[in-house]
Amino acid sequence: MRLRRILAAVVVTTLAAPAALLTSPTTASAATATQIVGGTDGKGWIYRSSSYASQPGAPVFGDTFSLSINVVAGSSQVYDGTLTVQRQLPGKDWKTIKTSSSAYLYDSIKAVGNANYRVLYSGSGDYAPSSAGVSSQVQRKLDYSNVGGRTVVLAGKVSPKYKGKIAIFKQQGKKWKKFKTIKSNRKGKFRTPLPAPRSGRYYFKIEIPASRAFAKTQSGKFYTYSVRASARGSI
Repeated sequence: MRLRRILAAVVVTTLAAPAALLTSPTTASAATATQIVGGTDGKGWIYRSSSYASQPGAPVFGDTFSLSINVVAGSSQVYDGTLTVQRQLPGKDWKTIKTSSSAYLYDSIKAVGNANYRVLYSGSGDYAPSSAGVSSQVQRKLDYSNVGGRTVVLAGKVSPKYKGKIAIFKQQGKKWKKFKTIKSNRKGKFRTPLPAPRSGRYYFKIEIPASRAFAKTQSGKFYTYSVRASARGSI
């Protein structure tokens, strides 16, 4: 019996900008107001680097976020001043993750979980300080494969390490129904047998519920099917 993975459709997840984090350009007396903008056409100052999604839904732990930050005063580019990029994880204080000695920055960071992000411009001379913020939902990473021989045995790992419940859903008609709930160990590993029909296919998917630290984690759809008794299963 074999297990086959169906690649998830491309899902582009944008970073949301909550009102609580966004700040209007700060204006000091006689100072020129400034604004933080994205340096890449059509994208914000922080965005998901690739449009390819290994899992449907939110960006995945370990995905790359690009930083493309410029400061403008009206239609003019500002070069003087400094930038500070900070991240705030749930229940934690703000932490500086990138800095620039000028008013522009092109770099990247890794997705580590649900977080708020902000960039602070120091201001310089006649240019006033300004800031901008966004938030991002991130799901855990799922790696899984069939490690069985004559039967399907689903084995996988959750990153970062997760010890808890994992739901496996089976497609029935157009609906998905929970097939079983298993538990991963303290290393984030899990293992369970799955059935395969004598003919046709059974479709499955994996889900881990959302938490404060991570969005709902979900795999792409995959299926099992039967092959000759002498064949070994593979993805």
